[in-house]
Amino acid sequence: MSFTRRLFLVVMFAGLAAACSGDSNAPMATLAAPTSPGAIPMSCPPAMAQQSVDALPVTMTWSPPTLAGVTVDRSSCAPTSGTAFPIGTSTVTCTSAEPTYASACSFDINITPPDPKLRFTRFLAFGDSITAGFVSEGFSAPGSDPLQIPAMLRAASSRGGASISRAVQPLNAYPAVLQNLLTPAYMTQQFTVANEGRSGEKVAEGAARLRSTLLATQPEVMMLFEGFNDIDLALFEAGPNNTSAIDVRSIASELRWMVNTAEGLGVEVLLATLTPTTAPREASDPGTRASIEALNDEIRAMAPTLGRGGVIDLYSMLDGVPGIIGPDGFHPTSAGYRRIGEIFFSEIVNRHDVTPRAPSATRAP
Repeated sequence: MSFTRRLFLVVMFAGLAAACSGDSNAPMATLAAPTSPGAIPMSCPPAMAQQSVDALPVTMTWSPPTLAGVTVDRSSCAPTSGTAFPIGTSTVTCTSAEPTYASACSFDINITPPDPKLRFTRFLAFGDSITAGFVSEGFSAPGSDPLQIPAMLRAASSRGGASISRAVQPLNAYPAVLQNLLTPAYMTQQFTVANEGRSGEKVAEGAARLRSTLLATQPEVMMLFEGFNDIDLALFEAGPNNTSAIDVRSIASELRWMVNTAEGLGVEVLLATLTPTTAPREASDPGTRASIEALNDEIRAMAPTLGRGGVIDLYSMLDGVPGIIGPDGFHPTSAGYRRIGEIFFSEIVNRHDVTPRAPSATRAP
């Protein structure tokens, strides 16, 4: 477009703007036809973006479109400036009252949802080697007889546990998995998931250190997962001819005391059932599965007394799933730990996600 024609249009729309403003001394522009066909594109405001902090629509305002730098007052936009826009991308289209001289333009308004938010950020995983992250495929060499692994574990424990320490892989443990799931899901918050797993620990030993651990770590939620070693020791002492379940009431009583202690300090407890065993473990220690099922029944019965907490039934969710339990028959594989972390993550999100949500539309009766 030549400079002369552009200047003509600027003067023309400036006159229209003055006329609309009621200035009687302003010169009126003559709406002469352009020397070449085709309307001139108006310039709309640039795309706009705003976050909704409460998931409700956000009121957005903007300046009128322009033509060659002059405000086109005789124009209209749909939706209009001052409209409340819902989450998502909406398009605003502006048209001129003189379409022969100025063509329509449009721009987008993007309303983003609130940042995801979790009520709690401090977590504690408390338990034995399964909390610590003992990966069973890391303990024995390929081709080892799975039936010998329980005896190897007991022997390693009696020698100070050096071999066991090599099999503990904290980065594969379920607390690490949980932290790695929480961090990208809630990017504006900082999380801690303390791992207080101790290989070979019995429930009474855990109870003895629980209070000091809670005071030191100050968690808001504790995941409690313990009892395997008590069952293992009781079955070993019962001898190879015993095939029935052991008496698990004392183990359950210690767990109940641990739950009450944590809740007394204002900590929510997610009490997990013991994970399932597979054939190698049952073959080496008959009665293991029956004992685990008996303890899990006791744990499930605690659910109504857990206050704000609850029972996480890992046994039911993992039993029979291939690839979850390793060659020793009861320690999880790396994939098993990941699944446990995912289960806790899902439970925590379901309980404690406080991200604002837009109210759902309800149909009138």
